Amino acid sequence: VVANELGRDPSSAVPVLTEYLGLVEAQLATPFKFEPYHKAMYEPVDHYDLDTRFMEPLIDLDDSVVLGHEHFDTVKRQLAAGDNVVFLSNHQTEADPSAWSALFDRGDDAWRDATFAKNLVMVAGDRVTTDPVAVPFSKARNLLCIYSKRHMDNPPERKREKQMHNTRTMGAMLKLLASGAACIWVAPSGGRDRPDDDGVFAAPARFDVKSVDMFRLMASKVGLLKKTHFWPMAMLTHKLFPPPPKVGTTLGEPRIALRGSVNICLRPELDFDGLVTPEYVQANFPDAAANDKDAARILAAEYAYAECNAAYAALLQSAVDRGSPYYP
Repeated sequence: VVANELGRDPSSAVPVLTEYLGLVEAQLATPFKFEPYHKAMYEPVDHYDLDTRFMEPLIDLDDSVVLGHEHFDTVKRQLAAGDNVVFLSNHQTEADPSAWSALFDRGDDAWRDATFAKNLVMVAGDRVTTDPVAVPFSKARNLLCIYSKRHMDNPPERKREKQMHNTRTMGAMLKLLASGAACIWVAPSGGRDRPDDDGVFAAPARFDVKSVDMFRLMASKVGLLKKTHFWPMAMLTHKLFPPPPKVGTTLGEPRIALRGSVNICLRPELDFDGLVTPEYVQANFPDAAANDKDAARILAAEYAYAECNAAYAALLQSAVDRGSPYYP
């Protein structure tokens, strides 16, 4: 269908599809086990190149935008100085890593940077590291691999093993941050955005307070060695592989590949230190909450989410303003 839309011979997709299906078969025969910190694999199979070729006809770069791209210049300076950067983002499709690399590897000259595209480390749930359909693409990325809370008890006998794996992942992340110049993307909601009852992706899924707090804690642990900067961002990408309306608990889900644009908006850096002071909390919460650490954690998560939501609203408005054929 996509080939016909683009006026291409459908048979032109046969080589990459054949290669991809061969990798899926190999995964079914001999499952690949992802380490807590997985580094992108370029040999013996260049998975990044496979991902690029597979996704190329699906991503309409002419309708794709990066709003706030001037902030990425600051991000790159921070990384060059040895500081860490953490992007707190929403998440809409399993193809979000492909959306990121498409924009920064092959997008507009104003934000194109292939090295930056490849160096990103993404926090990935177990679905994309265990589902044979997703694994060939996941191998193309730098990943901090975790088991999500919603899958922790399924099956019950593996709960302890999964908890230990997550502990090792946290150790790997702490080591990355202590080394400096780490660029990490995470979706604090714990999963993909879901459409409302009308099928509309009106707003990002809310951020989990504990998730945001955990990253702030990790940053504080390495604070004497390296500074960590938190940046709020949003992605508008769900047309590529629309997620199911409801969250599933079992492995495997139907996937519908559609053509669409991919869009990112980066907001100004978050100032958590200035936000969660007792004075600020007292000014925005009842007096009893001024020294309440839980109130400060909630405030930090809500602050980050509000900025992500603002970024998402900007993306929706941009789509309307330019007459995007895909969004809102």
